[in-house]
Amino acid sequence: MRVSSILFDVVVLVSVISLLCIWFYPSVQDFIASNIMWNGIRNFSSEFSVDNIESLDDLPDLPEKAVLVVIPYLEYSDEELSKMKQFVDDGGTLLLMDDYGYGNNVLAYLGVSIRFSNKPLLDPLFCYKNQSIPRITDFAPKVREGGIDVVTLNHATTLTNVIEPEAIAWSSSASFLDINENGSWDEGEPKGPFAVAAKFRLGKGTLALVSDPSIVINAMVGRDDNYDFIRYLTRHKGEQKGMLIDSSHLAKTPLDVSKTRLTSAREVLSSPYALVGITAMIFIVVSRYTLKKGETIG
Repeated sequence: MRVSSILFDVVVLVSVISLLCIWFYPSVQDFIASNIMWNGIRNFSSEFSVDNIESLDDLPDLPEKAVLVVIPYLEYSDEELSKMKQFVDDGGTLLLMDDYGYGNNVLAYLGVSIRFSNKPLLDPLFCYKNQSIPRITDFAPKVREGGIDVVTLNHATTLTNVIEPEAIAWSSSASFLDINENGSWDEGEPKGPFAVAAKFRLGKGTLALVSDPSIVINAMVGRDDNYDFIRYLTRHKGEQKGMLIDSSHLAKTPLDVSKTRLTSAREVLSSPYALVGITAMIFIVVSRYTLKKGETIG
């Protein structure tokens, strides 16, 4: 057997094994749909049939039928912010969840005065396990009508400059903002209650804000009434809209990038024209190989 044939077989074998490892090895990065660990969003994505988009160019032509979920851990360009604003202006629902990312840049571009405080919300009394996991029990009447009594946050922050009609959930009076982040209340640090969620009309669409994206991770989304709260935030006039999540502004490892590219390639190759082309190519390669073998034997 020639050296070139052996080298070709080795390259093919290594390529196949590499692709299989990329496809089946689970992601461990925060808020990634393929991550089945505690910090992924596999359960959330499955429950709400969420579609991942890698670019805001993929936003639907009929935004009034869609919800765009944004967790802005990477900064948006002005062009991207313009597309996001247009989505809301045309009737779409934007669910913006942030704690210590670039949520305030998005709000400023949308012309909204509300801001994320970007300081830890701690509650030593109304919490789950520890003060960094506060339990929210104070809701606007319209939220309680949906059967929502308790929502559990995880290392959350708060919303500021929220007017009464816009706010829909507040922390307890025992909560406080840990300005110096030393884990305890100090003189001068603000005490609760604080707004942690809001929802209101913006343009023709709706803007929903939550000061903690962790409510959608696998470890939190099924706790207390978190699922129902997400449904409330993404429902309009009693109708559940289709959900998209912008995964292009989440921090990713090289494995996550490879998984995304592999998924995109699979979608392209699964089209009818691509399948015909692949089938024809396989037929040509097999035919040439068979003919060469026949000549060699002859």
